Amino acid sequence: MNRYFENAKGILKRLKSKGYDAYIVGGYVRDKVIGLKSDDIDITTSATPEEVDEVFENVKNTGRKFGGVTVIIDDHKYEVTTFRLEGEYAKHRYPKDVSFSKEVFDDIKRRDFTMNALYMDENENINDKFNGLKDIEDKIIRTINDPKERLNEDALRILRAFRFVSKLGFDIELETLAAITSLKHLVKTVTIERIMVELDKIFNGDYQKKAIKYLVKTGISEELYGIDKGLEYISNIKEFVYPLEVFIISDILGDLEDTWRFSNNNYRLIKQVVNLHEVTKENEFNKYILFSNKLDPCLLTNRINVLLGYKDQKQFIMDMYKDMPVMDVCDLKFKGQDILALTTMNNRRLISLVIDDLLYNVIMGIMPNEYEVLKQFSLRRVAELQKEMGDLNE
Repeated sequence: MNRYFENAKGILKRLKSKGYDAYIVGGYVRDKVIGLKSDDIDITTSATPEEVDEVFENVKNTGRKFGGVTVIIDDHKYEVTTFRLEGEYAKHRYPKDVSFSKEVFDDIKRRDFTMNALYMDENENINDKFNGLKDIEDKIIRTINDPKERLNEDALRILRAFRFVSKLGFDIELETLAAITSLKHLVKTVTIERIMVELDKIFNGDYQKKAIKYLVKTGISEELYGIDKGLEYISNIKEFVYPLEVFIISDILGDLEDTWRFSNNNYRLIKQVVNLHEVTKENEFNKYILFSNKLDPCLLTNRINVLLGYKDQKQFIMDMYKDMPVMDVCDLKFKGQDILALTTMNNRRLISLVIDDLLYNVIMGIMPNEYEVLKQFSLRRVAELQKEMGDLNE
């Protein structure tokens, strides 16, 4: 038994026992029809948030202004929203005003696509006012009513269309596709954070390539802050490309704009891999590159190189990694404190130069990682640096 689903039906029954209409709506119903597992149940009802409060014990306030509360049963959360009518939209994203309704049709007709306008009662009967079942059968993504009006209201719906292509493999209906193409400029009215959320879902879907081809075909890719050349290239290769790889390839092939909001770690990784690509795309990795950049960034760079048509060096990298004489500076048999103990040098910047020289020579196999060998090299190098400093001071 699916306790999550059974509890949702229990919510419907409880609301109906109190005289309210209530249905499971949207993505859960769509996925159930398609045969996909879903763990995101939304409920729509004629009850107001205050009335929902009176029916259930554990209710959290998550969007009361817009008619939404969260009902918690057995640690499961259910978004319960009052039937709504929406007025004009502001900035192609949010309704200026929202009013509650007692009719489910008022709520259903404001939704984005026909397949998302299905709603289910407590007996699992599915209601379909916009031929969503037929569109699911035909594997079609179609807006409810006029596509230009629907997409102009909320520009995020444009990206959601591609997300559903990537998830389901459906085609976009021709009038909807034409509207997306004509309204492509509206994508830039969506916040970059929200764009990145949708792109992450697009790039992670089972039908990623189909969705990316649509992004390129409609010109939406040109509105996405410098990833158009990357997307065009990726649309023509067979391999699956992970989200961060899309941005790396786009930065290599085009000019990734600073608009994107990456974590500090991902920003540094993108720049590191782009720089490594320039060094290794036509040349072999070596142990010093591997030591300086670490294994995972080198493997990622190699994957990017391969995706861009360059030689695959993965096995070569792994063999080098297994044969590395040192993995960290602390693995050197002769260290910075030895230089301090055996010489008069106390300039830490110059000591770092000596240690860097030791690392390079040991890693590249020029000298063994043996105390006496490294000691003699270091003493000579210290003397050279001290002489150079003395000459500069004369």
